[in-house]
Amino acid sequence: MFRKRSFIGLFLFLPFLYDSILVGFGNNLIISSIQFTGNKKTQDYIIEREIQHPIQSLFDSTLANRDLDRLENLSLFSEVEWKIIPIEDSTAILQYFITESLQKLPPFALPVYDEEQGWSIVGALVFTNFRGRNQFLSLGGSFGGEDSYGMTFQDPWIFGNHVSFEMTIENQKFPHLFLERESQVKNFQIKFGRWFGEKIKMTIGNSYVQKRYLGDVDTLSYNFISPEFSFSYDSRDIFWNPSSGKEFNHNFLSELDHKSKSKSKSSLVWRQSYSSYYKLNSSIKSLIFAINLTINKRWGYRNIVFLNYFGGSRSIRGWAIPNTSSHSPLKESFRYGHDYIQFSSELRKEIIPKFATRFDIETGLIIVSFFDIGVISDKIKSFGKEGTMAGAGLGIRVPIPIFEVIRLDLGWGYRKGSWGKPGLHFWFGQKF
Repeated sequence: MFRKRSFIGLFLFLPFLYDSILVGFGNNLIISSIQFTGNKKTQDYIIEREIQHPIQSLFDSTLANRDLDRLENLSLFSEVEWKIIPIEDSTAILQYFITESLQKLPPFALPVYDEEQGWSIVGALVFTNFRGRNQFLSLGGSFGGEDSYGMTFQDPWIFGNHVSFEMTIENQKFPHLFLERESQVKNFQIKFGRWFGEKIKMTIGNSYVQKRYLGDVDTLSYNFISPEFSFSYDSRDIFWNPSSGKEFNHNFLSELDHKSKSKSKSSLVWRQSYSSYYKLNSSIKSLIFAINLTINKRWGYRNIVFLNYFGGSRSIRGWAIPNTSSHSPLKESFRYGHDYIQFSSELRKEIIPKFATRFDIETGLIIVSFFDIGVISDKIKSFGKEGTMAGAGLGIRVPIPIFEVIRLDLGWGYRKGSWGKPGLHFWFGQKF
């Protein structure tokens, strides 16, 4: 039985009762009801479906902590905690206290820097808890380094039965990163996902994509129908900064050229990712070791405009983002290809554990040391012929509302026995 209680009056005597329970009773209490308080916008059923501690059973702190993890992973709350409160009939109430985070950005227009496209003026309206239903909605556009507009809508549980839905509409125009061409991309995408238990998820989707690459001599045009399938296993405890668990993901993306009779421009991309997380201490300020292996393989049509690259915050850190001059495919072929294998490791130390400020906005501080290494090539047969790329350095992570975490990394690239100049990388979200 779930009940919602007034927050203020109960809080006055909670500390005394809680201490008495811990000293005198331990965990030998039957939980007769579950309550939660603190949610002003989030609808009750969003919270209720994440709380799984059974009623009319002995209190189990392990189960209560798992409930906290699930509530934390909604990315709606700055803080969550539980208390047990004894009542006259010798049973107890299990109560969850919730501090809601910032869940909406008012309409804004601000200069924003992106590693790939540089500076743009971005205007947007963002809801992370649209209608109080844990739905994500963003409307926005930009001009400058990238001219774009679009809309994204996500609902992680749209049918009330662990079925997720996502829709994206976007129109982008920007200079190609390492070719003397202008890129124009239009995309309409729909995805459905289904959880099987708490750890396994399958997702299917389809997109209609138009891509044009305008050059001085010619224009390359592509019209793709892009069915997609992914399979994930996820046992992480806290998504934004896991201290235990594993995450495995296999994603298959097809690009079917529906306007070419020969289908010569069609392709299939298989991307695999394997991550593991280990807590190395028992302190509240966690020391976590995290590793990731990512493999990307492409079959079918290959063109230089679709080349992957190493460098920047999302691949091998310590290397600058490619450009059309000093870091082009003609001058640095070792960092480009359609297929790659990449390994990353991080040692993450909490200096200030995440907490809610008096404005109910989360913050904290994590310092990180990292090491990245990988091999990239245009063909599997030529793997390793140009050697590996590596990078190492230090970084910080600061939890924030909506984007989960700000990531800043300072790295040095390494190749063939020599270290390069330091490179600074800025992004939102963990690398893995």
